[in-house]
Amino acid sequence: MIKYFLLQVILGFCLPALLFAESVTLKSGKRMEGKILEETDQYIKIEVDGRAVYYERRHIANIEAIPQETVTVPQDEALLTDTDYLKEGLKYGAEARFEEAEEALKKGLAVKADAHNLKEVLKLINQLKSGSVKQAYALHMFKGSNYLMNRQFEEAIPEFQTALKIDPNPDLYYYLGVCSYSLEQYRQAIDYLEKAAAEIKDDNEIYYNLGISHYALRQYPQAVGYLKKALEIDPQDADSYGVLGTCHLILGERKSAKEELSKSIELFRKQGDYLKASDVETFLKQIN
Repeated sequence: MIKYFLLQVILGFCLPALLFAESVTLKSGKRMEGKILEETDQYIKIEVDGRAVYYERRHIANIEAIPQETVTVPQDEALLTDTDYLKEGLKYGAEARFEEAEEALKKGLAVKADAHNLKEVLKLINQLKSGSVKQAYALHMFKGSNYLMNRQFEEAIPEFQTALKIDPNPDLYYYLGVCSYSLEQYRQAIDYLEKAAAEIKDDNEIYYNLGISHYALRQYPQAVGYLKKALEIDPQDADSYGVLGTCHLILGERKSAKEELSKSIELFRKQGDYLKASDVETFLKQIN
């Protein structure tokens, strides 16, 4: 399963070539201006007052960017990241240029050998080569994934729906859930994600995303149940602890909330994500 991170509104934590960000607004209401130095599907790196700061995309409400010049892909391969190669591979695949897609994906793995998404897309290429999946299915998967990677959620949905008709792969319900959530269609997202969870029992991200979808609908007890399930599968999931603590705070369970938020801070620090740890710590201080 290709992993995508959903936009979501909790705590206010925070695709590529150099852009000038006229205004970057976080969902916490914080605004800043500066140059976007790097973007992936998970975060942006922005230069603010002479220093580089990272923000996760799911905690960004809006980016108004003005191109400095025509955006071009770097020609020096030494400058390309694994995410650049993933995007290149998805683009080639969406054009049915599967050999070129395979080449780009392998270059990406040479940059980062443990890149999960590169491995998953390359697996699809190998299945296509072996004849275990139909070309039509692979093409719709590539088109949908390419749209999703570029945050074109409305365009991605019909591609995944068509792929689902060809092959009822439960991963597709996850992708459709991601798209629906990103379009703020939370009930539809829950429907898709529940179908994914019924078939895929051990993926904490499905349960995490179910949790934040219920959170978005202010269905906090349901969110708590799914977030606890996510933590049963992955006890090191700092994000789940953060959202779980927020739910318990809203439900008036302050002791549990403080314990879970403290655990979130501990795990973020352990993982080297000091920006998120700082954000949760600031939030925790406000409720003490």
